[in-house]
Amino acid sequence: MTDGIAAGVGTRPLDGGEVAVTLGVALRRLRKAQGLTLQQLASRCGLSQPFLSQLENGKAMPSLLALHKVAQALETTAHSLLLPQERLGTSLVRRGEGETYQLVEGASTRFLTQGGAHLMEPNEVEFEPGARTVNAGHEGEEVLYVLEGCLRVELTGSSPVELSRGDVYTYPATIPHTMAAVGPAGCRFLVVTSPPSF
Repeated sequence: MTDGIAAGVGTRPLDGGEVAVTLGVALRRLRKAQGLTLQQLASRCGLSQPFLSQLENGKAMPSLLALHKVAQALETTAHSLLLPQERLGTSLVRRGEGETYQLVEGASTRFLTQGGAHLMEPNEVEFEPGARTVNAGHEGEEVLYVLEGCLRVELTGSSPVELSRGDVYTYPATIPHTMAAVGPAGCRFLVVTSPPSF
């Protein structure tokens, strides 16, 4: 990555090393707890957003200097970030539970996991008739499973795909994508993202 050059430090890519994964989970949890986006954290510590994304996804290990900069930006220490974090745990969200947020007018999402130490992120999304969202793309892979109604999904550079109840669509989340409810009844669907993007 260019961050090693820009900051005068190097990065060492790992093949799913346990330390890198543990560090990534810790960074993501702490950043989200402080309500920071990756771009905001990047501005705080002087490293690039793509580099920080690699760290959070366990794909790289920072040098000690880079780790110190990130730790300072998150108001903690490099040592604390490297301590073993809690193992991936269980999460139970019953019907009617889970925090719900409005994506855009006419579209809402319900978070289906609790706690920050998860490698994937399932959410239930509800679109009113005519609702539409546009995503510029993000890390990882995404799976859609339609529960009710009809959903149109368009990946940049591909023809739109219409999904009905029971249909499943998997695609690289890095490709910008648009989702829209089709028909008069709106739709409800499950979206699973790995790694988590919210």
